[in-house]
Amino acid sequence: MRAAQTTLIDEKGRLWDAGSRLLRQSLYLQGVEGDIQPALIDNLGFVGLSARDGRIIVRFSPKAVSRVAVGALYYWLSARNSTRICLAYAASKGDDRYEIFASARAALLRMEALLDGEHQLHWAPLYWARPGMLEPLPEHPFGALFNHWRATGGAYTESDYLPLLERFAGDRFVVFEPQPDGRFSFDRAGNGLHIPDEPARRALGGSRLDDITDQEYATWVSQFYSAALESRQPRYDHICAYIKWPRAGRVERKYTRLILPCRASDGRQLLLGISGPFADDRLAEPA
Repeated sequence: MRAAQTTLIDEKGRLWDAGSRLLRQSLYLQGVEGDIQPALIDNLGFVGLSARDGRIIVRFSPKAVSRVAVGALYYWLSARNSTRICLAYAASKGDDRYEIFASARAALLRMEALLDGEHQLHWAPLYWARPGMLEPLPEHPFGALFNHWRATGGAYTESDYLPLLERFAGDRFVVFEPQPDGRFSFDRAGNGLHIPDEPARRALGGSRLDDITDQEYATWVSQFYSAALESRQPRYDHICAYIKWPRAGRVERKYTRLILPCRASDGRQLLLGISGPFADDRLAEPA
């Protein structure tokens, strides 16, 4: 039997190997001996994950868990075939509880109910995403853009893409250029982006993804682009996000997004992110 793989999701939705020295360094815990997971889960809102042979243990604190971490958990679970999921948490009286479920949906609904009760309000993650299927994509308006990407081998020519983006995506797109420090700068942003804050939309040109006001959203989104950059494979996701803007506050956005890894004529790597209406009618809520 394989050893269990242990992962931590931090309060910003980033995934870490539980034994990572980089994680300890980022938290200034290099000199701390022993297992730091319980303290991170109880005090900083982390989620702990142990996976082996399709069985997953999810450790969290109902009092402290981060909404962004739970949103990342939704995506993490939806990308895996699990036969049994155990929720491990401390009940209000301090006793440790373990509840076992046969599906991710059942486990997450129970987790939401626990959080509703703990916080006395309807508790929901700030951001969640579910992977879509690329195979039937030609039936979606994005299909023409996906087919063009495949036909050109990922070559990005702005004069070819802009008419397609206007016609099939309503000019809702961003082009990111990866930077040596791992961040993403805006190479171009379409005028059709649904941003309810006009000064913020105009400021996108020449800025970086992490320059936007909602730093947690920027961190969460950058993981998808980093994964597409590393794999050199497209990503197709259905997303719900409560995004914070300087003048509009936090606004709900549901959308479907296609990320295409491209290369410019001068050899630069680019990532084309295309947004459109929420395309998966089956998903009224994350499961």
